Parts: sequence; C-alpha cells; structure tokens
Amino acid sequence: MNIVPLKAYCAISHETKAAVEARIERGIWIEGVHYYKINKVRERWIDIKAVEEWARNGGSCRAA
Repeated sequence: MNIVPLKAYCAISHETKAAVEARIERGIWIEGVHYYKINKVRERWIDIKAVEEWARNGGSCRAA
C-alpha cells in the first residue's frame, strides 16, 4: 500500500502529526502529490512513495 492515512504514516515514520501538518500548511508537501484529501474522510492520506522521493531529493518539491 503506497497511500496510507496520516495516523499510519506517523506510526511508520515516527514523525508527529504536527510536523506533517506544518509541512502541508507551509506548502512544502503538495496536495495531490504528497498527500490527499478524500471526500467525506477527515484524515489526510499520505503518499509514501512521493514523500520518499521528496526526502531522497533533499526536500525538493520539484523532483517529487
């Protein structure tokens, strides 16, 4: 599974929900690339492959 709920991503990565939400709010992670909002679902879903690519490229959104 490449896209997981935020809670599962935090458990896998050991990052806090606040850290992830800060990246989203600052525009570091892009909706539709690094995370998704699903209709009628409160929790965001994180694309693990896109985040991995982002990390491998030193945090650059351009290569994701």
